[in-house]
Amino acid sequence: MPAIVDSGDGMKIFHWTKRFSRRRFLAGSAATAAIAAATGGTSLAQEFHTSQPGNLSPGEIRTLVVFTRDLFPHDRLDDSYYEHAVKPLLEEAAKDGNTKQTLVFGISWLTANGKAMADAPYADIKDEKKRVAVIERLREDQSAPAGFWDKVYNTTIVSLYNQPEVWSKFGYEGPSSPQGGYLHRGFDDINWL
Repeated sequence: MPAIVDSGDGMKIFHWTKRFSRRRFLAGSAATAAIAAATGGTSLAQEFHTSQPGNLSPGEIRTLVVFTRDLFPHDRLDDSYYEHAVKPLLEEAAKDGNTKQTLVFGISWLTANGKAMADAPYADIKDEKKRVAVIERLREDQSAPAGFWDKVYNTTIVSLYNQPEVWSKFGYEGPSSPQGGYLHRGFDDINWL
């Protein structure tokens, strides 16, 4: 499981991340919301709430997206990639009552502890340090919903980083096996050696 470490300036971050700016994230989120409003696009929350009865509420889906973004923070990715990452969880919750119960309890725990620690529901906490403190508490609290962390983490890490649109954002060209492998396709093209 990933460790949460001190970045040296007092901010707690997950060990696989670099320092990042939430200002750019918030600016990108605002732009994405404006584009969605202008184009009449439906959000993931609207899609799941209206398409299948008994699904998570739009507020619960929003909390899940914010939680996933905090688990895997990348300023260069807008919310649409994180919405795509939680979609398998929502599909599984629509079919499996146990998964839905795990997600609902976990989201309720995040919301309640956000209110207790930062006077706002988890998804509405603007200060990233306070959201990370809630996540740390989730990892350490024995009364936290069993299986919530593992379920969200193990599902979203695959569904987030398995998106070909995400690969290009990180400079990954994709698998080479369909093009004959790396031996004759870029294996020796590094110019920094």
